[in-house]
Amino acid sequence: KVPTRNRLARGALHGWQVSGITRFVSGAPAAVSLGTVTGTDYTGTPSLSPRIWITDNPVLPKSERTFSRNFRTDVFRIPPLGTYGNSARTVVRGPGINNWDAALFKNFPLFSERTRLQFRWELYNAFNHTQFSAFDTSTRFDSQGNQINSRLSEFTTARTPRQMQFALRLTF
Repeated sequence: KVPTRNRLARGALHGWQVSGITRFVSGAPAAVSLGTVTGTDYTGTPSLSPRIWITDNPVLPKSERTFSRNFRTDVFRIPPLGTYGNSARTVVRGPGINNWDAALFKNFPLFSERTRLQFRWELYNAFNHTQFSAFDTSTRFDSQGNQINSRLSEFTTARTPRQMQFALRLTF
């Protein structure tokens, strides 16, 4: 507390509270799906869907990632006929979360000690940091085995931008 004899200054400077929550979360595992324009049955059975064929590690270093390129797309191929593919169920990680929520409160005493009015200002995604929530993981191959999905590995959705709310709370 700042000691002051001025009642107006004391009313303006005292009684403030700050609160916040910060989250840093790694992305969830994501699967890369197989799609073709030919509709070929690669497994030989209608009850089992094939997975993609992977020739190398699809993970890109963070320094090489861009809006349109979040993992290596050149490592995916159509599986050979009669196989299930060689990829794991999930081979890449989705975008993570870097979020800051904050709140600022000011208490104003009213008629008695037990009665007070609280001004609240709450910010969600306080720094308005763009946070993408998904990217395209659907491969599509033509009849020659060329990958034709130009948006593969590109961000597709984002989490909500900064939201603010103001409130008055009467406690008695």
